[in-house]
Amino acid sequence: MPSPDGTRCFFSSDKKAAPCLSRRLFLGGVASGMGAGLLASGLTGHEAFAENSLNDSLPPQAKLQTQLIVAGTPETPSGRWASLLTPTLEENLQRPSPFTLSHALGWDGVTGANLFDAQQQAPDAPTALMAPGTVMLAAMMGDARVHYDYERWLPVFMACQPTVTIGHVSLHLSLGAFLSNRKTRIAVSNPAGPELPTLLAFDLLGLRPQPISGYATPESTMDALYAGTVDAIQIPLDREYDARIAALSKQGFVPLFVNTPTALPVSEPTLPPSFMTVLQRERRKIALTPLASAWQALATAVSIKAVLLLPLLTPPAAVARWRHAAELSAAHPALINAAAENRESMKTGPACMALYNDTMPDVSLIMATRRWLTLNLPRWRDTTLPG
Repeated sequence: MPSPDGTRCFFSSDKKAAPCLSRRLFLGGVASGMGAGLLASGLTGHEAFAENSLNDSLPPQAKLQTQLIVAGTPETPSGRWASLLTPTLEENLQRPSPFTLSHALGWDGVTGANLFDAQQQAPDAPTALMAPGTVMLAAMMGDARVHYDYERWLPVFMACQPTVTIGHVSLHLSLGAFLSNRKTRIAVSNPAGPELPTLLAFDLLGLRPQPISGYATPESTMDALYAGTVDAIQIPLDREYDARIAALSKQGFVPLFVNTPTALPVSEPTLPPSFMTVLQRERRKIALTPLASAWQALATAVSIKAVLLLPLLTPPAAVARWRHAAELSAAHPALINAAAENRESMKTGPACMALYNDTMPDVSLIMATRRWLTLNLPRWRDTTLPG
């Protein structure tokens, strides 16, 4: 984990007159998805004022630097997107010096998110955080390690990729299946990990999920499926998906549903329907329950591979500049090609804010999900993969 005493600073440019926009007006615009639009007309000649007002107390050298905390190693999706995005952001923000990337270790990004939140009290706090959606998932599940409130952050860029649940399982709850009391074994990294959408999905279908822990990679889950250790797995819809599903199909395994609350941007004949489509077909009344709504928040969080976040108290003009720069970056050929190659979709502007807002369900839904997890954890034997 990076040292809390590392260099952390905002960036600056020449002082100019303040824009005539209040924070209340800006926040009202954000709530309707129009925050960036409200500020766009006032950016010319004013875009750096708020940043200057915060940077006046910093050393001259620090004013030229912008620290970005990356919640993950360079090999993780957060690290990969931080490396891809920062060069174009520097250009679009007209930064006088490169960003300083500080990587925080941790498989789910919680360590980096805690570091980012803790350092916000410093006068030279880090400017932004690049984190995976598991940061939001851990907070929703009440993970004891979480010491941040992700609702206090502002998203400016997002890279998304849904997951697909695969297995040899009948999704129809027949009378025989109900009476047999047979459990559906699901390969997971841990019971409260990114496979939660699949666990909750099978529970909503009445198929009695049983998590089998210790499978953290697609390859290990596929091996468990081949060996008959589990009945279903969850794999990402990435560049390797077609090859993996071809190999699985030869063994009789089929894709069951896509873990996404929204329709896929492109219809692919090889993909199964979304889980909500399956649930409405199999158990229409269950689709209207709070847990079904909570499933959508969990699936959204897991589908977020990387999101660029600013602190809530970032000056409105600075937020608008970052969002505009992110939109320009998302249109860069290098980023478009990188996203397409790995079957990821980029979100900026109102689409990014709306998707991030979907990870903030009503408190009653969060409590229902935590209650469901608390009731099931004692019943689930945490069977791990033998070493």
